[in-house]
Order: sequence, then C-alpha cells, then structure tokens
Amino acid sequence: MNRRDAVKSLGLVSGHVLFPTVLASFINSCAHKDMSQYKPVFFSSKEYKLITEIIDIIIPATRTASASQVNTQVFLDQVFSQCMTEEQQQHIHDGLSQITNDFNEAKDKKTFIAELDRKAFDKDKNYAWFKRVKKFTMIGFFTSQEGTTKASNYVKVPDAYKGEIPSDSNTLNYGKTSLHF
Repeated sequence: MNRRDAVKSLGLVSGHVLFPTVLASFINSCAHKDMSQYKPVFFSSKEYKLITEIIDIIIPATRTASASQVNTQVFLDQVFSQCMTEEQQQHIHDGLSQITNDFNEAKDKKTFIAELDRKAFDKDKNYAWFKRVKKFTMIGFFTSQEGTTKASNYVKVPDAYKGEIPSDSNTLNYGKTSLHF
C-alpha cells in the first residue's frame, strides 16, 4: 500500500470534526456492553450481518476476542455514518452489495476475503472500498480495551525508549498475515 495514500485517506476521515467524538463515544459505550440490540444507522440489517462476518475474518478470535466481540462493527457503523461523504458511503454500500452473494456462497470465506484483499491492494477500483473497511476495522479493534491491552505490547507505565526490540513467534502485533496493511 502506498503510505502517502493511506495517510491522506486516514487524514481525511480522522481530520473530520466528528471523528474524535465518534472514537470517544465508541470507546466509552462499547466497553464490556452487550451491543446485540444495537440498531445500525449506516448499514442495512443484511449489510450489518455481512460486515460482522467480514471483520471476524480480518481479526478472528485467538487468545484475544474477535473484532465483533469488541463491537468493532458498531464503530464502523458510527464512523461510516458520521464521518464519510455521501460518495464514500455509497462506495461502501456498492462494494458490500457487489460481494454479498459470492461471499454467502463461498465454501471458504477466509480464502474469499484474502482474494478480496489482494484485489483491493492490487489497485482494482472495484474493490478499493475494502481497504477502508479493513483500515477502520483495525482502528476499531486496536482502540478497544481488548485490542489495546491484550493484542498489543501494552505497557501501563511508559519506560525508556527501546528502538529495536527483538521479536519472535510469541511477540504480539508482529504476527504474519496473508492480508495486506
């Protein structure tokens, strides 16, 4: 992924006047709460179910909770409804409707999402919307309590700066994935 494009697109959304409010609201409202009765604002009920399945493939449950278990789908719904332009919103809706049938019929959904990811990062304009979904899935998960304290190298009290830290297969946040960043 081109870093300059990533920084620009994240800057557009995170620079939006409501983004800090949405993020703070998400962090406060979703912590250890049952959001099963949440009524989506941006997504239709079918899209909401689909996006929940997709984000659980992007960040599945391991030693930590999955993306949907920390209510990342609620974060996506709030960000997409409050911080995106109508054109960006339509792009997400079009992308989800484009893959709905194929995703539901896929025998291996993980392979399907990996292929979708590859197409999105190979600059296929038909799948560019997936980058935004993935980016905000990761932001939503890693700003949750679970993502911050259990899936990251969380240090309660900052220590001295260590520029190079050796990593191995047990080091958090340095895992290998078939998905692009």
